[in-house]
Order: sequence, then structure tokens, then C-alpha cells
Amino acid sequence: MIELVDHTGELELRLSGPTQADLYEEALRALAAETSERGGTDPLVRRPLAISASGPDTLLVDLVNEAIFLMETESLVPTGLEVAQLSATDLSGELSGHLDPDLRPLAKAATYHGLSVRGGPGGWEARLVLDV
Repeated sequence: MIELVDHTGELELRLSGPTQADLYEEALRALAAETSERGGTDPLVRRPLAISASGPDTLLVDLVNEAIFLMETESLVPTGLEVAQLSATDLSGELSGHLDPDLRPLAKAATYHGLSVRGGPGGWEARLVLDV
């Protein structure tokens, strides 16, 4: 589930998924939905991914910031995440998505403002604020 909350100069994402990996993939899809009007009909493009952070919350911020970097430098809109290894502090695998030469940049960065990531028996939930 994705819920968008209006903020002045910011966009708040409230995300949920059954697993930590699903939650992270939801974040990528939410970012893509807000920045690209193209669907996933183009050939799939893949990029390797390796992130280390202090916890699941900062791992989410680093993942989204990597996606923003790829959008800005390659016009690549990551929408998929293939996980090779995932722990509370490390994520490796591949990002997949499509190229969008008409990409309209939205987010400058994922922030730590109000950041939360929680996992429990009912799945994972996160709150992430993007600087727009």
C-alpha cells in the first residue's frame, strides 16, 4: 500500500509490505510513479546494487537516494528490486527499471526527517519524506 501526504517542499510516503524487501520495492515504485509517466513497456535495464547502512531505516534512505541518482544521471527509473542479500544493515542485488528520456525530476533526496521503518508480525511499514 502507498499513501502520499502533501507537505510544503516535501512529499511524505507511507509505505507497507509483507517483507522488508517488498517495502523497499514499494518505495521504488512510489518514486517512479511520481517522476515518470512512462509505463514498464520499454526493455528492462538492470544495475547492480550494494548498500551498507546503520539500520533498516537508513538503508531505505540510501536505496531511494541511489534511485534518485540513477534518475538524474542515466534517466533510469528503477521500479524493481532483486535481492541477493538483505539484512538489517546490508542490501545487495539488482535494481531494474526502464529508461525515460522525458523524465521529470521530482525528488532531490530522501531525508531523515520523520523517518521510520518498522517490521512486525503483520509486515513492514515505513514513513519516508522526500525533499522535492
